[in-house]
Amino acid sequence: MVHPAVEATVKAIRDLKVQGASNVAERALAAIYTMLADEEGKSTEELKKMIVEAVEALARSRPTEPALREALAFVLRTVKEKEDLPGDVFREAIMYAVDNYVDLKEEVERKIFSYGANLIEDGSTIITHCHSSTLMGVFREAAKEKEFTVIVTETRPRYQGKITARELLQMGVKVVYVVDSAAYYFMREADLYMTGADVITADARVINKVGTALMALAAHEFGVPYYVAASTYKFDPVTILGFREPIEERDPKEVIDPPELPGAEIRNPAFDATPPNLVTGIISELGVFNPYTFVAMVSSKKNVDPELERVIKMALLGE
Repeated sequence: MVHPAVEATVKAIRDLKVQGASNVAERALAAIYTMLADEEGKSTEELKKMIVEAVEALARSRPTEPALREALAFVLRTVKEKEDLPGDVFREAIMYAVDNYVDLKEEVERKIFSYGANLIEDGSTIITHCHSSTLMGVFREAAKEKEFTVIVTETRPRYQGKITARELLQMGVKVVYVVDSAAYYFMREADLYMTGADVITADARVINKVGTALMALAAHEFGVPYYVAASTYKFDPVTILGFREPIEERDPKEVIDPPELPGAEIRNPAFDATPPNLVTGIISELGVFNPYTFVAMVSSKKNVDPELERVIKMALLGE
């Protein structure tokens, strides 16, 4: 049985009560921190066992989430580095490392916010899909000095677009809220198409909320540049090894109550993959680069750690 804080976080992630890849990773780390804070006096071996169990539970909570897997692998690597320390010293070392990881990510995001805000011109119109905490940071930074409009799709079936719309309104940004099927109609009014990303693969594909690729095709048709706000943590190094990033299919009841259409197969993919030729640039802490350049820069620095590979295999294969 995992710690209550971990159990609650797993449920919140599975139920999509936590939105945005960065938020998911931070909530997972916070759960591990809370668990360790409650375990004073335990031996190093006892703590290691608890951490591994927590990591495995959290890794299974959302299959398509490399930012989460990267954060959890960081915890496991830190455990390996500090395992010679006695009980409470080991516990405090892991807690300190978790705190430091969050601080590092905040610095990364500040750079993305700045680079992305530079792409938004005063008086421009941006169209977006789903909800991304990183992209919201870009909008928040841009709104400090510029006025612009954001066309927000509803993002069925869980309506994450409502979260985006509410946050933009709180910033004082003008919002136009539309149904998903109107994206093509409104794309012609946009100066930019911008989203976050859940995963960027070794072949430079952007995996994001289902509907993202369809809108990228519309953007391409109208000559609207498509920019993706995503840190290098979103690059999934396991795809270098030939593993395919899974496309999660969620409960059909999110779409429709199956008894309403007896005999019909109800499909509910959560993500789709946008090919790199439809993406103008990826906004990361490294700067703004086309997808191929981004992958080349990141993959040269991302070695696939054995612990990371184990966690990823477990999450992808359900081991």
